[in-house]
Amino acid sequence: MKVIVTGGTGFLGTEILRQCVANPRITSIIALARRDLAPEWQAEKKITTLKVTDFGTYSPEDLKVLEGAEGCFWALGTTPDRGRHMTNEELKTVNEDWPTNAAKAWSQWPLPDGDVFRFVFTSGSLVPDPANLDQKLWFGESMRKGRAYTEQNLLELAKAGKLDAYITKPGFITTGEPLLWKLAFGKGYVSKEAVTACYLDLLFNGNEKKVLWNPDLRSVGAEALKKLAAEK
Repeated sequence: MKVIVTGGTGFLGTEILRQCVANPRITSIIALARRDLAPEWQAEKKITTLKVTDFGTYSPEDLKVLEGAEGCFWALGTTPDRGRHMTNEELKTVNEDWPTNAAKAWSQWPLPDGDVFRFVFTSGSLVPDPANLDQKLWFGESMRKGRAYTEQNLLELAKAGKLDAYITKPGFITTGEPLLWKLAFGKGYVSKEAVTACYLDLLFNGNEKKVLWNPDLRSVGAEALKKLAAEK
């Protein structure tokens, strides 16, 4: 199976690459990136790095590399810290235009056996409901509303039948199960290992739920990790 990964140089994206490389069902990974991936991935035969500056527009040559992929893990976006230094137009481009335009383009190519392209979009637990975007947000308004519009766009695209879209809304993403986070945030955190295992499960098996919140990511991810451990 061929899959596209964005955000492969980031915290969650690095874990996505790790689990994709380790999973025998995934045979090819196209990593979209502005810069080189970490040295550990440079010699990995499964990974092809496609350098782009505009993640919403793809040349015919780019599409030849991407075509045939059956899904995408979209882990690209702005952090609150970076977002403070960006214009509203720049935030809209990164958080709304890029993922929406990419999903539109990639859902058009034919897949075997009538399958549809699966697009897993990393949103966040603080992103508002797309139905309530008139409300004032006291911080990160442009970034958070941009992702809400993307959630809306992707689910609307899915109604046409050529895209199977999933919106994930994690809380605090951690490495492993740190005791301090358990004590401080209860179940408001989720490990990057569980998030990624959930993503792979969505790619392989789909899910009736199209919007997965932090508890969903924890439970689906935990079950997926158990299955992976049992298979080894």
